[in-house]
Amino acid sequence: MRSMLSALLLLMIAGMLVSCDSGNTGDFKIRLRLPIDINEVCSYYEDDPDGEDYTYCITRGDQILLEIYSTPNPAEPYVFAQSKLISVDSSRGGKENFIRSLKEGNYYRFFVSVTNTNEKLKLTGGLDGIYYDDAKNYEVDLFLGATADFVRVVKDRKKYEDTSLRSYFDSSGSRGAAAVALKGGLVYLSGGYSFDYEAVMPNTTVFDMHNLTSSKEDSLRIPLEYHAAALLDDGSPYGKAIIAFGTGDDGSYSSSILLFDPEKGRYRTLESKESVTKAKAITIDGKVYIAGGCNESSSSSKIYVVDNRPPYSITEFASMKTARCNHALADVSTVDENNVITPRILIIGGSSDIDGEDPVVGDNIVELAVAGSSTPLPLTDRKGEDSVDLTKNGLVSPAASTLKMDDLGEIQKVVAVIGGHLQDGSDENATIVVSKNLYVFSEKSDGSGIIYDVNSAPQGCARPSMATIGTTEKSPAQYAAVNCGTEDLDTDSKATDTQKIFVVQVKRSFDSELNMNVLSASVKESLMDENRDPENGVILDGPTVVNDLGQAFVFGTEYVYQICGNSIPY
Repeated sequence: MRSMLSALLLLMIAGMLVSCDSGNTGDFKIRLRLPIDINEVCSYYEDDPDGEDYTYCITRGDQILLEIYSTPNPAEPYVFAQSKLISVDSSRGGKENFIRSLKEGNYYRFFVSVTNTNEKLKLTGGLDGIYYDDAKNYEVDLFLGATADFVRVVKDRKKYEDTSLRSYFDSSGSRGAAAVALKGGLVYLSGGYSFDYEAVMPNTTVFDMHNLTSSKEDSLRIPLEYHAAALLDDGSPYGKAIIAFGTGDDGSYSSSILLFDPEKGRYRTLESKESVTKAKAITIDGKVYIAGGCNESSSSSKIYVVDNRPPYSITEFASMKTARCNHALADVSTVDENNVITPRILIIGGSSDIDGEDPVVGDNIVELAVAGSSTPLPLTDRKGEDSVDLTKNGLVSPAASTLKMDDLGEIQKVVAVIGGHLQDGSDENATIVVSKNLYVFSEKSDGSGIIYDVNSAPQGCARPSMATIGTTEKSPAQYAAVNCGTEDLDTDSKATDTQKIFVVQVKRSFDSELNMNVLSASVKESLMDENRDPENGVILDGPTVVNDLGQAFVFGTEYVYQICGNSIPY
Protein backbone atom coordinates (compact mmCIF):
# COMPACT_ATOMS: atom_id res chain seq x y z
CA MET A 1 0.00 0.00 0.00
CA ARG A 2 2.81 2.38 0.90
CA SER A 3 4.60 1.90 -2.43
CA MET A 4 1.37 2.45 -4.35
CA LEU A 5 0.72 5.68 -2.46
CA SER A 6 4.30 6.73 -3.10
CA ALA A 7 3.72 6.38 -6.82
CA LEU A 8 0.63 8.56 -6.63
CA LEU A 9 2.49 11.20 -4.68
CA LEU A 10 4.83 11.86 -7.58
CA LEU A 11 2.16 12.91 -10.05
CA MET A 12 1.09 16.25 -8.63
CA ILE A 13 2.92 19.37 -7.59
CA ALA A 14 1.96 21.94 -4.96
CA GLY A 15 3.39 25.41 -4.54
CA MET A 16 5.08 26.96 -1.54
CA LEU A 17 5.98 30.61 -1.72
CA VAL A 18 9.12 32.20 -0.34
CA SER A 19 9.22 35.91 -1.07
CA CYS A 20 12.14 38.27 -0.61
CA ASP A 21 11.52 42.03 -0.37
CA SER A 22 14.16 44.75 -0.30
CA GLY A 23 12.62 48.17 -0.18
CA ASN A 24 12.44 49.97 -3.51
CA THR A 25 14.13 47.32 -5.63
CA GLY A 26 12.41 44.68 -7.73
CA ASP A 27 10.38 42.04 -5.94
CA PHE A 28 11.89 38.57 -6.04
CA LYS A 29 9.81 35.47 -5.33
CA ILE A 30 10.85 31.84 -5.35
CA ARG A 31 7.97 29.42 -5.74
CA LEU A 32 8.73 25.92 -4.47
CA ARG A 33 7.00 23.19 -6.47
CA LEU A 34 6.66 20.16 -4.20
CA PRO A 35 5.38 16.65 -4.76
CA ILE A 36 2.04 16.05 -3.01
CA ASP A 37 -0.31 13.09 -2.99
CA ILE A 38 -3.59 12.78 -4.87
CA ASN A 39 -5.39 10.87 -2.13
CA GLU A 40 -4.62 13.44 0.59
CA VAL A 41 -2.35 11.15 2.54
CA CYS A 42 -0.30 14.16 3.63
CA SER A 43 -3.39 15.79 5.15
CA TYR A 44 -3.60 12.82 7.51
CA TYR A 45 -0.02 13.24 8.68
CA GLU A 46 -0.46 16.99 9.07
CA ASP A 47 -3.29 16.33 11.55
CA ASP A 48 -1.18 13.72 13.33
CA PRO A 49 2.21 15.29 14.14
CA ASP A 50 3.32 12.09 15.84
CA GLY A 51 2.45 9.99 12.78
CA GLU A 52 4.85 8.34 10.35
CA ASP A 53 7.40 10.61 8.69
CA TYR A 54 6.15 10.32 5.13
CA THR A 55 8.86 11.26 2.64
CA TYR A 56 6.74 13.37 0.32
CA CYS A 57 4.71 15.20 2.96
CA ILE A 58 5.71 18.70 4.03
CA THR A 59 4.46 18.87 7.61
CA ARG A 60 4.71 21.02 10.71
CA GLY A 61 8.18 20.92 12.19
CA ASP A 62 9.96 20.50 8.85
CA GLN A 63 12.58 23.08 7.93
CA ILE A 64 13.30 24.67 4.56
CA LEU A 65 16.87 25.88 4.06
CA LEU A 66 17.35 28.40 1.24
CA GLU A 67 20.97 29.05 0.21
CA ILE A 68 21.95 31.77 -2.26
CA TYR A 69 25.17 31.97 -4.30
CA SER A 70 26.19 34.67 -6.77
CA THR A 71 28.70 35.62 -9.43
CA PRO A 72 29.16 38.77 -11.56
CA ASN A 73 30.17 36.59 -14.52
CA PRO A 74 28.67 33.19 -15.45
CA ALA A 75 32.13 32.03 -16.51
CA GLU A 76 33.39 32.52 -12.93
CA PRO A 77 32.60 30.35 -9.87
CA TYR A 78 29.59 31.16 -7.70
CA VAL A 79 30.32 32.28 -4.13
CA PHE A 80 28.06 32.07 -1.08
CA ALA A 81 25.87 35.15 -0.51
CA GLN A 82 23.36 34.29 2.22
CA SER A 83 20.98 31.69 3.62
CA LYS A 84 17.62 31.58 5.35
CA LEU A 85 16.11 28.81 7.48
CA ILE A 86 12.30 28.72 7.33
CA SER A 87 10.27 26.66 9.76
CA VAL A 88 7.13 25.01 8.35
CA ASP A 89 4.06 25.73 10.46
CA SER A 90 1.45 24.16 8.14
CA SER A 91 1.23 22.00 5.04
CA ARG A 92 1.29 25.20 2.95
CA GLY A 93 4.57 26.34 4.43
CA GLY A 94 3.46 29.96 4.74
CA LYS A 95 5.37 33.06 3.67
CA GLU A 96 8.69 34.40 4.85
CA ASN A 97 9.83 37.95 4.08
CA PHE A 98 13.45 38.93 4.58
CA ILE A 99 15.85 41.58 3.40
CA ARG A 100 18.06 40.25 0.67
CA SER A 101 21.40 41.36 -0.71
CA LEU A 102 20.78 40.62 -4.37
CA LYS A 103 22.85 42.91 -6.54
CA GLU A 104 21.87 44.25 -9.93
CA GLY A 105 23.92 42.76 -12.74
CA ASN A 106 24.81 39.58 -10.85
CA TYR A 107 23.87 35.98 -11.65
CA TYR A 108 22.35 33.88 -8.87
CA ARG A 109 22.13 30.22 -7.96
CA PHE A 110 19.61 28.95 -5.38
CA PHE A 111 19.51 25.73 -3.36
CA VAL A 112 16.66 24.43 -1.24
CA SER A 113 16.61 21.44 1.08
CA VAL A 114 13.74 20.24 3.25
CA THR A 115 14.51 18.27 6.41
CA ASN A 116 12.37 16.84 9.19
CA THR A 117 12.77 17.49 12.93
CA ASN A 118 15.56 14.88 13.04
CA GLU A 119 17.35 16.65 10.17
CA LYS A 120 16.66 13.77 7.80
CA LEU A 121 16.80 15.03 4.23
CA LYS A 122 13.41 14.72 2.53
CA LEU A 123 13.47 16.90 -0.58
CA THR A 124 16.07 18.90 -2.50
CA GLY A 125 16.14 21.21 -5.47
CA GLY A 126 17.83 24.16 -7.07
CA LEU A 127 18.14 26.43 -10.05
CA ASP A 128 20.87 28.67 -11.42
CA GLY A 129 21.75 31.30 -13.96
CA ILE A 130 19.18 33.90 -12.85
CA TYR A 131 20.29 37.38 -13.86
CA TYR A 132 19.02 40.00 -11.41
CA ASP A 133 17.85 43.47 -12.44
CA ASP A 134 16.53 45.90 -9.78
CA ALA A 135 13.94 47.31 -12.17
CA LYS A 136 12.13 43.99 -12.68
CA ASN A 137 9.85 41.78 -10.64
CA TYR A 138 10.82 38.12 -10.55
CA GLU A 139 8.86 34.99 -9.89
CA VAL A 140 10.68 31.73 -10.57
CA ASP A 141 9.85 28.08 -9.97
CA LEU A 142 12.11 25.74 -8.07
CA PHE A 143 11.19 22.11 -8.61
CA LEU A 144 11.89 19.77 -5.67
CA GLY A 145 11.92 15.99 -5.51
CA ALA A 146 12.89 13.12 -3.25
CA THR A 147 16.57 12.28 -3.54
CA ALA A 148 17.28 9.37 -5.92
CA ASP A 149 13.69 9.08 -7.17
CA PHE A 150 12.28 10.28 -10.44
CA VAL A 151 9.24 12.51 -10.86
CA ARG A 152 7.36 13.95 -13.77
CA VAL A 153 8.01 17.70 -13.92
CA VAL A 154 4.70 19.51 -13.38
CA LYS A 155 4.04 23.19 -12.75
CA ASP A 156 0.46 23.40 -11.44
CA ARG A 157 -0.98 20.64 -9.23
CA LYS A 158 -4.54 21.68 -10.11
CA LYS A 159 -3.84 21.42 -13.83
CA TYR A 160 -1.09 18.84 -13.86
CA GLU A 161 -2.28 17.18 -17.06
CA ASP A 162 -1.98 20.52 -18.85
CA THR A 163 1.18 21.79 -17.18
CA SER A 164 3.44 18.74 -17.34
CA LEU A 165 6.58 19.53 -19.31
CA ARG A 166 6.14 17.66 -22.59
CA SER A 167 8.52 16.44 -25.22
CA TYR A 168 7.66 16.95 -28.90
CA PHE A 169 6.99 13.28 -29.65
CA ASP A 170 3.52 12.98 -28.07
CA SER A 171 3.46 9.37 -29.26
CA SER A 172 3.59 5.83 -27.95
CA GLY A 173 7.22 5.14 -28.82
CA SER A 174 10.44 6.80 -29.88
CA ARG A 175 14.20 6.31 -29.98
CA GLY A 176 17.52 7.99 -30.70
CA ALA A 177 16.93 11.56 -29.46
CA ALA A 178 19.79 13.67 -28.05
CA ALA A 179 19.77 16.01 -25.06
CA VAL A 180 22.08 18.47 -23.30
CA ALA A 181 21.78 20.10 -19.90
CA LEU A 182 22.69 23.68 -20.76
CA LYS A 183 23.62 26.28 -18.16
CA GLY A 184 21.20 28.70 -16.54
CA GLY A 185 18.48 26.12 -15.93
CA LEU A 186 17.90 25.20 -19.59
CA VAL A 187 17.66 21.70 -21.04
CA TYR A 188 17.97 20.97 -24.79
CA LEU A 189 16.31 18.08 -26.66
CA SER A 190 16.44 17.33 -30.40
CA GLY A 191 15.79 14.71 -33.05
CA GLY A 192 14.91 11.06 -32.61
CA TYR A 193 12.58 8.65 -34.36
CA SER A 194 8.82 8.56 -33.70
CA PHE A 195 7.11 5.19 -34.12
CA ASP A 196 3.71 6.85 -34.50
CA TYR A 197 4.85 9.32 -37.15
CA GLU A 198 7.17 6.67 -38.66
CA ALA A 199 9.74 9.39 -39.24
CA VAL A 200 12.98 10.82 -37.92
CA MET A 201 12.20 14.14 -36.24
CA PRO A 202 13.85 17.52 -36.98
CA ASN A 203 12.44 19.11 -33.80
CA THR A 204 14.33 21.09 -31.18
CA THR A 205 12.83 22.00 -27.81
CA VAL A 206 14.43 23.94 -24.96
CA PHE A 207 13.00 23.50 -21.47
CA ASP A 208 13.26 26.38 -18.98
CA MET A 209 13.52 24.96 -15.46
CA HIS A 210 13.19 28.45 -13.91
CA ASN A 211 9.63 28.82 -15.04
CA LEU A 212 8.87 25.17 -15.92
CA THR A 213 8.05 26.02 -19.51
CA SER A 214 9.24 24.84 -22.94
CA SER A 215 9.83 26.54 -26.27
CA LYS A 216 10.07 25.22 -29.80
CA GLU A 217 13.33 26.33 -31.40
CA ASP A 218 14.97 26.21 -34.83
CA SER A 219 14.76 22.77 -36.45
CA LEU A 220 17.82 20.65 -37.12
CA ARG A 221 19.31 21.18 -40.58
CA ILE A 222 18.10 17.66 -41.39
CA PRO A 223 16.11 15.26 -39.20
CA LEU A 224 18.53 13.20 -37.08
CA GLU A 225 18.62 10.22 -34.75
CA TYR A 226 21.59 8.69 -32.90
CA HIS A 227 23.42 12.02 -33.07
CA ALA A 228 25.99 12.90 -30.39
CA ALA A 229 25.47 15.98 -28.22
CA ALA A 230 27.25 17.77 -25.37
CA LEU A 231 27.53 21.16 -23.65
CA LEU A 232 30.08 23.67 -24.91
CA ASP A 233 30.73 26.05 -22.03
CA ASP A 234 31.97 29.27 -23.60
CA GLY A 235 31.34 31.45 -20.55
CA SER A 236 27.98 32.71 -21.78
CA PRO A 237 24.94 32.50 -19.46
CA TYR A 238 23.55 29.36 -21.13
CA GLY A 239 26.51 27.91 -23.03
CA LYS A 240 26.04 26.21 -26.38
CA ALA A 241 25.04 22.71 -27.52
CA ILE A 242 27.29 20.80 -29.91
CA ILE A 243 25.54 18.22 -32.13
CA ALA A 244 27.61 15.79 -34.19
CA PHE A 245 26.83 13.35 -36.99
CA GLY A 246 23.81 10.99 -36.77
CA THR A 247 21.39 9.13 -39.04
CA GLY A 248 19.08 11.10 -41.36
CA ASP A 249 15.47 10.37 -42.27
CA ASP A 250 16.52 8.69 -45.52
CA GLY A 251 19.03 6.40 -43.81
CA SER A 252 22.03 8.51 -44.81
CA TYR A 253 24.69 9.61 -42.35
CA SER A 254 25.42 13.20 -41.41
CA SER A 255 28.93 14.63 -41.70
CA SER A 256 28.08 17.86 -39.88
CA ILE A 257 29.16 19.19 -36.50
CA LEU A 258 26.59 21.81 -35.48
CA LEU A 259 26.49 24.51 -32.80
CA PHE A 260 23.15 25.47 -31.25
CA ASP A 261 22.95 28.89 -29.58
CA PRO A 262 20.08 28.93 -27.03
CA GLU A 263 20.08 32.73 -26.82
CA LYS A 264 19.35 32.98 -30.55
CA GLY A 265 17.49 29.67 -30.82
CA ARG A 266 19.41 28.80 -33.97
CA TYR A 267 21.97 26.38 -35.41
CA ARG A 268 25.12 26.98 -37.37
CA THR A 269 27.39 24.44 -39.05
CA LEU A 270 30.94 24.51 -37.70
CA GLU A 271 32.56 21.89 -39.97
CA SER A 272 31.91 18.75 -41.97
CA LYS A 273 33.89 15.58 -41.29
CA GLU A 274 33.31 11.91 -42.14
CA SER A 275 29.71 10.77 -42.55
CA VAL A 276 28.99 8.55 -39.53
CA THR A 277 26.41 7.84 -36.86
CA LYS A 278 26.41 6.61 -33.23
CA ALA A 279 29.46 8.65 -32.25
CA LYS A 280 29.74 9.83 -28.64
CA ALA A 281 30.44 13.27 -27.16
CA ILE A 282 31.62 14.44 -23.75
CA THR A 283 32.38 17.80 -22.09
CA ILE A 284 35.72 18.36 -20.35
CA ASP A 285 36.78 21.78 -19.05
CA GLY A 286 34.15 23.48 -21.19
CA LYS A 287 35.28 21.90 -24.46
CA VAL A 288 33.49 19.12 -26.33
CA TYR A 289 35.23 15.90 -27.39
CA ILE A 290 33.60 13.77 -30.12
CA ALA A 291 34.76 10.18 -30.56
CA GLY A 292 34.17 7.48 -33.15
CA GLY A 293 31.12 6.67 -35.23
CA CYS A 294 30.25 4.19 -37.99
CA ASN A 295 28.71 4.02 -41.43
CA GLU A 296 27.69 0.98 -43.47
CA SER A 297 31.24 0.18 -44.61
CA SER A 298 33.63 1.51 -41.97
CA SER A 299 34.12 2.92 -38.49
CA SER A 300 35.99 6.01 -37.34
CA SER A 301 38.93 6.16 -34.95
CA LYS A 302 38.97 9.96 -34.77
CA ILE A 303 38.52 11.98 -31.59
CA TYR A 304 37.82 15.66 -32.29
CA VAL A 305 37.81 18.54 -29.83
CA VAL A 306 35.65 21.64 -30.26
CA ASP A 307 37.25 24.71 -28.69
CA ASN A 308 35.04 26.71 -26.32
CA ARG A 309 36.06 30.12 -27.62
CA PRO A 310 34.98 31.77 -30.90
CA PRO A 311 35.33 30.83 -33.71
CA TYR A 312 34.86 27.40 -32.03
CA SER A 313 37.55 25.70 -34.09
CA ILE A 314 37.64 21.90 -34.40
CA THR A 315 40.92 19.98 -34.24
CA GLU A 316 41.89 16.33 -33.92
CA PHE A 317 42.58 15.46 -30.27
CA ALA A 318 43.71 11.85 -30.73
CA SER A 319 43.11 8.71 -32.75
CA MET A 320 41.82 5.52 -31.11
CA LYS A 321 43.78 2.31 -31.66
CA THR A 322 40.51 0.59 -32.56
CA ALA A 323 37.86 2.43 -34.56
CA ARG A 324 34.36 2.01 -33.13
CA CYS A 325 30.81 3.19 -32.52
CA ASN A 326 28.19 2.06 -29.96
CA HIS A 327 30.75 2.74 -27.22
CA ALA A 328 30.75 4.75 -23.99
CA LEU A 329 32.95 7.64 -22.84
CA ALA A 330 33.98 8.67 -19.33
CA ASP A 331 35.93 11.66 -18.05
CA VAL A 332 38.96 10.59 -16.00
CA SER A 333 40.88 13.87 -16.35
CA THR A 334 43.42 14.95 -13.76
CA VAL A 335 43.77 18.34 -12.04
CA ASP A 336 47.12 19.65 -10.77
CA GLU A 337 47.83 21.93 -7.82
CA ASN A 338 47.25 24.98 -10.03
CA ASN A 339 43.81 23.69 -11.08
CA VAL A 340 45.05 22.97 -14.60
CA ILE A 341 43.00 20.17 -16.13
CA THR A 342 44.65 17.49 -18.27
CA PRO A 343 41.94 15.89 -20.45
CA ARG A 344 41.84 12.07 -20.22
CA ILE A 345 39.00 10.11 -21.84
CA LEU A 346 38.19 6.50 -21.06
CA ILE A 347 36.68 4.74 -24.11
CA ILE A 348 34.69 1.64 -23.21
CA GLY A 349 33.45 -1.16 -25.46
CA GLY A 350 31.60 -0.60 -28.69
CA SER A 351 31.62 -2.29 -32.06
CA SER A 352 33.16 -1.81 -35.48
CA ASP A 353 29.72 -1.96 -37.16
CA ILE A 354 26.50 0.02 -36.79
CA ASP A 355 24.37 -2.90 -35.67
CA GLY A 356 26.74 -4.00 -32.89
CA GLU A 357 27.32 -7.49 -34.28
CA ASP A 358 31.12 -7.15 -34.37
CA PRO A 359 32.13 -6.09 -30.82
CA VAL A 360 35.51 -4.70 -29.91
CA VAL A 361 37.30 -7.44 -27.93
CA GLY A 362 40.70 -8.13 -26.40
CA ASP A 363 42.87 -5.53 -24.69
CA ASN A 364 41.46 -2.85 -26.99
CA ILE A 365 38.02 -3.04 -25.37
CA VAL A 366 39.13 -0.16 -23.12
CA GLU A 367 41.37 2.69 -24.28
CA LEU A 368 42.64 5.82 -22.55
CA ALA A 369 42.88 8.83 -24.84
CA VAL A 370 45.07 11.84 -24.05
CA ALA A 371 46.21 14.67 -26.32
CA GLY A 372 47.86 13.10 -29.34
CA SER A 373 47.50 9.42 -28.45
CA SER A 374 45.25 6.62 -27.24
CA THR A 375 46.49 3.57 -25.32
CA PRO A 376 44.70 0.25 -24.75
CA LEU A 377 44.39 -0.60 -21.06
CA PRO A 378 44.37 -4.26 -19.95
CA LEU A 379 41.14 -5.07 -18.11
CA THR A 380 40.91 -7.52 -15.20
CA ASP A 381 38.77 -8.11 -12.15
CA ARG A 382 39.93 -7.53 -8.58
CA LYS A 383 41.62 -10.97 -8.53
CA GLY A 384 43.63 -10.26 -11.67
CA GLU A 385 41.35 -12.44 -13.79
CA ASP A 386 38.49 -11.74 -16.21
CA SER A 387 35.70 -13.56 -14.41
CA VAL A 388 32.88 -12.45 -16.76
CA ASP A 389 34.86 -12.69 -20.01
CA LEU A 390 34.54 -8.98 -20.82
CA THR A 391 37.62 -8.98 -23.05
CA LYS A 392 36.39 -12.10 -24.83
CA ASN A 393 32.75 -11.14 -25.39
CA GLY A 394 32.99 -7.35 -25.63
CA LEU A 395 30.35 -4.87 -24.49
CA VAL A 396 28.26 -2.97 -27.05
CA SER A 397 26.16 0.15 -26.26
CA PRO A 398 26.85 0.30 -22.51
CA ALA A 399 26.32 3.42 -20.42
CA ALA A 400 29.13 4.89 -18.33
CA SER A 401 29.43 7.73 -15.85
CA THR A 402 32.28 9.08 -13.72
CA LEU A 403 31.79 9.11 -9.95
CA LYS A 404 34.03 10.97 -7.51
CA MET A 405 34.51 8.87 -4.37
CA ASP A 406 35.52 11.30 -1.62
CA ASP A 407 34.69 9.30 1.50
CA LEU A 408 38.36 8.71 2.38
CA GLY A 409 39.32 12.38 2.18
CA GLU A 410 40.94 12.27 -1.28
CA ILE A 411 38.93 12.18 -4.49
CA GLN A 412 39.16 8.95 -6.47
CA LYS A 413 37.51 8.91 -9.88
CA VAL A 414 35.77 5.64 -10.69
CA VAL A 415 33.53 4.78 -13.63
CA ALA A 416 30.19 3.00 -13.27
CA VAL A 417 29.25 0.92 -16.32
CA ILE A 418 25.85 -0.67 -16.88
CA GLY A 419 23.99 -2.53 -19.58
CA GLY A 420 24.79 -3.04 -23.20
CA HIS A 421 24.89 -6.32 -25.06
CA LEU A 422 27.62 -8.82 -25.80
CA GLN A 423 28.54 -11.82 -27.91
CA ASP A 424 28.04 -15.09 -26.04
CA GLY A 425 29.76 -18.11 -27.52
CA SER A 426 31.90 -18.19 -30.64
CA ASP A 427 31.73 -18.64 -34.40
CA GLU A 428 28.45 -20.04 -35.73
CA ASN A 429 27.19 -20.74 -32.20
CA ALA A 430 27.53 -17.15 -31.01
CA THR A 431 24.43 -15.35 -29.81
CA ILE A 432 23.84 -11.76 -28.74
CA VAL A 433 22.64 -11.37 -25.13
CA VAL A 434 21.94 -8.34 -22.94
CA SER A 435 24.31 -7.74 -20.03
CA LYS A 436 22.81 -7.80 -16.53
CA ASN A 437 26.07 -6.78 -14.87
CA LEU A 438 26.96 -3.61 -13.00
CA TYR A 439 30.64 -2.74 -13.25
CA VAL A 440 32.80 -0.24 -11.41
CA PHE A 441 36.05 0.52 -13.25
CA SER A 442 39.04 1.96 -11.38
CA GLU A 443 42.56 2.62 -12.60
CA LYS A 444 45.51 0.73 -11.18
CA SER A 445 47.75 2.98 -9.11
CA ASP A 446 50.58 2.65 -11.64
CA GLY A 447 48.28 3.42 -14.57
CA SER A 448 48.96 0.05 -16.22
CA GLY A 449 45.36 -1.07 -16.54
CA ILE A 450 41.79 -1.10 -15.30
CA ILE A 451 40.37 -3.18 -12.43
CA TYR A 452 36.67 -3.92 -12.40
CA ASP A 453 34.34 -4.89 -9.58
CA VAL A 454 31.11 -6.53 -10.72
CA ASN A 455 27.60 -6.93 -9.31
CA SER A 456 24.23 -7.84 -10.81
CA ALA A 457 21.39 -5.60 -11.99
CA PRO A 458 17.75 -6.64 -11.69
CA GLN A 459 17.21 -6.15 -15.41
CA GLY A 460 19.36 -5.97 -18.49
CA CYS A 461 19.49 -2.68 -20.38
CA ALA A 462 20.15 -3.05 -24.10
CA ARG A 463 20.98 0.60 -24.87
CA PRO A 464 20.93 2.61 -21.62
CA SER A 465 22.11 6.11 -20.80
CA MET A 466 23.48 7.30 -17.46
CA ALA A 467 24.53 10.48 -15.63
CA THR A 468 25.96 11.11 -12.17
CA ILE A 469 23.55 12.83 -9.77
CA GLY A 470 24.44 15.00 -6.81
CA THR A 471 25.33 13.73 -3.35
CA THR A 472 26.50 15.46 -0.22
CA GLU A 473 30.21 16.06 0.35
CA LYS A 474 32.19 13.05 1.63
CA SER A 475 29.22 10.79 1.16
CA PRO A 476 30.05 7.08 1.53
CA ALA A 477 27.85 6.40 -1.51
CA GLN A 478 27.68 8.02 -4.92
CA TYR A 479 24.74 7.77 -7.32
CA ALA A 480 24.07 7.72 -11.05
CA ALA A 481 20.70 8.01 -12.78
CA VAL A 482 20.07 5.37 -15.43
CA ASN A 483 17.53 5.36 -18.21
CA CYS A 484 17.65 1.58 -18.51
CA GLY A 485 15.34 1.51 -21.50
CA THR A 486 14.55 -2.05 -22.45
CA GLU A 487 16.10 -5.51 -22.70
CA ASP A 488 14.77 -5.78 -26.24
CA LEU A 489 17.57 -5.74 -28.81
CA ASP A 490 15.13 -4.84 -31.56
CA THR A 491 15.37 -1.09 -32.12
CA ASP A 492 12.11 -1.17 -34.07
CA SER A 493 10.13 -2.34 -31.06
CA LYS A 494 8.27 0.10 -28.80
CA ALA A 495 8.73 -2.28 -25.86
CA THR A 496 6.39 -0.17 -23.76
CA ASP A 497 6.05 -2.67 -20.92
CA THR A 498 9.75 -3.06 -20.10
CA GLN A 499 11.02 0.53 -20.01
CA LYS A 500 12.63 1.21 -16.62
CA ILE A 501 14.45 3.89 -14.64
CA PHE A 502 17.19 2.94 -12.15
CA VAL A 503 19.44 4.74 -9.70
CA VAL A 504 22.81 3.01 -9.30
CA GLN A 505 24.58 3.30 -5.95
CA VAL A 506 28.34 2.84 -5.73
CA LYS A 507 30.18 2.59 -2.42
CA ARG A 508 33.18 0.93 -0.81
CA SER A 509 32.60 -2.31 1.02
CA PHE A 510 34.92 -4.78 2.70
CA ASP A 511 35.32 -8.14 0.97
CA SER A 512 36.20 -10.71 3.62
CA GLU A 513 37.34 -13.23 1.00
CA LEU A 514 39.80 -10.81 -0.58
CA ASN A 515 40.50 -9.08 2.75
CA MET A 516 40.27 -5.64 1.13
CA ASN A 517 37.87 -2.89 0.20
CA VAL A 518 36.10 -3.25 -3.12
CA LEU A 519 33.75 -0.95 -5.00
CA SER A 520 30.25 -2.41 -4.93
CA ALA A 521 27.35 -1.33 -7.14
CA SER A 522 23.66 -1.88 -6.54
CA VAL A 523 20.36 -0.60 -7.92
CA LYS A 524 17.98 1.54 -5.92
CA GLU A 525 14.60 1.12 -7.52
CA SER A 526 12.47 4.23 -7.82
CA LEU A 527 9.32 4.53 -5.74
CA MET A 528 7.41 4.96 -8.99
CA ASP A 529 5.24 2.03 -9.99
CA GLU A 530 7.66 -0.51 -11.48
CA ASN A 531 10.23 2.27 -11.99
CA ARG A 532 8.13 4.07 -14.60
CA ASP A 533 5.26 6.50 -14.92
CA PRO A 534 2.13 4.33 -14.82
CA GLU A 535 0.20 6.90 -16.86
CA ASN A 536 2.77 7.18 -19.64
CA GLY A 537 4.67 3.92 -19.53
CA VAL A 538 7.32 4.69 -22.12
CA ILE A 539 10.75 6.19 -21.54
CA LEU A 540 13.11 6.68 -24.44
CA ASP A 541 16.22 4.51 -24.79
CA GLY A 542 18.18 7.58 -23.72
CA PRO A 543 19.14 10.27 -23.25
CA THR A 544 19.97 11.12 -19.63
CA VAL A 545 21.59 14.48 -18.83
CA VAL A 546 22.71 16.15 -15.62
CA ASN A 547 23.11 19.85 -14.82
CA ASP A 548 25.53 21.70 -12.53
CA LEU A 549 23.15 21.20 -9.60
CA GLY A 550 23.40 17.41 -9.72
CA GLN A 551 19.86 17.06 -11.13
CA ALA A 552 19.35 14.53 -13.94
CA PHE A 553 16.65 14.65 -16.60
CA VAL A 554 15.21 11.89 -18.76
CA PHE A 555 12.63 12.16 -21.51
CA GLY A 556 9.55 10.13 -22.22
CA THR A 557 7.66 10.14 -25.45
CA GLU A 558 5.27 12.56 -23.76
CA TYR A 559 6.81 14.01 -20.59
CA VAL A 560 10.03 15.28 -19.06
CA TYR A 561 11.20 13.67 -15.81
CA GLN A 562 13.70 14.66 -13.15
CA ILE A 563 15.82 12.17 -11.25
CA CYS A 564 16.56 14.00 -8.06
CA GLY A 565 19.95 14.35 -6.44
CA ASN A 566 21.20 16.48 -3.58
CA SER A 567 21.84 19.91 -5.06
CA ILE A 568 25.55 20.70 -4.79
CA PRO A 569 26.96 24.27 -4.77
CA TYR A 570 30.06 23.78 -6.96
